[in-house]
Amino acid sequence: MERWASMIITVTLNPAIDQTLVLPRFVAGDTLRIKASRFDPGGKGVNVSRVIHELGGKSLAMGFAPGGLGRYIEQTLQAQGIHCDFVHTKGETRTNITILDETRHLHTILSDPGPETDVRFVGRFMDRLRRHLRTDDWLVVAGSIPPPLDPSIYHDIISLGQEMETHTVLDADGAALAAGVSALPEMVKANRRELERLVGSHLDDEESTAVAAAQVQAMGVSTVVVTRGREGAVALGDGDCWRSLAPRVKAISAVGSGDDFLGGVIFDLERGGSLEESLRWGVAAGSAAVLNPGTELCHREDVEGLLRRVRVQKIEARAALV
Repeated sequence: MERWASMIITVTLNPAIDQTLVLPRFVAGDTLRIKASRFDPGGKGVNVSRVIHELGGKSLAMGFAPGGLGRYIEQTLQAQGIHCDFVHTKGETRTNITILDETRHLHTILSDPGPETDVRFVGRFMDRLRRHLRTDDWLVVAGSIPPPLDPSIYHDIISLGQEMETHTVLDADGAALAAGVSALPEMVKANRRELERLVGSHLDDEESTAVAAAQVQAMGVSTVVVTRGREGAVALGDGDCWRSLAPRVKAISAVGSGDDFLGGVIFDLERGGSLEESLRWGVAAGSAAVLNPGTELCHREDVEGLLRRVRVQKIEARAALV
């Protein structure tokens, strides 16, 4: 594999096949005819790699690839021009199903927890990851952890990234987020609900969200970025606090838009962008994603068209947040 000056490495321990079913109307308990269906390789880290590739960047997708569907994900990514180095494991990759009700614009998501993963595969993965990491690489650790592995694996992966002097980024939820934060990654990305669960308080506006982000930053995390759906995002880093306001678009599906957001942010940061400008790329990518049905990711031309419509503003009185 070609080695670049710096590399974005994404880690997906619990990949998925994302299946989207489009129905004129979803009626529980009835026999329904599907209008359209699509399959995509999924999992947060996989999606981040796909977004980076769509925007013109390069990444290496790593993690576990259980069973035949895991091989399918690997082969699909490689066919798209995305480099991979997955550990092949037993069991079968999970399938997440998104049901889109066109009439009511509703999404129903059926999420599989994933296959049982033997702990011996963790050592194999860590050895491979160590061989790839170099100083100034970007290591993105994202998504859920397959059972019965302990959430502390995220602490270990981030610690390895720090040992190798990489830029470590975490995007997770619940116990996985808490375990990863305890290793003090350089950046934490969360949505408002995930941050609520981490800090244990309700965040109902921009101010409370920024205060909670500052609490995480005070733990030793340099940059904290929080998405707030249609309200855009808040980012703390480089001694400043920023808000980014999302352009109004006709949303079809918000499923997975957070992965597009993170892909846009990391794409720009890796090439030397400021937090302010990278936040603009993230919001543009996340907004572009909602233009598409189901789990379909953003398209570069949409992202570029939305960039000029994204407003990024500095939030004053930064010291009052801590």
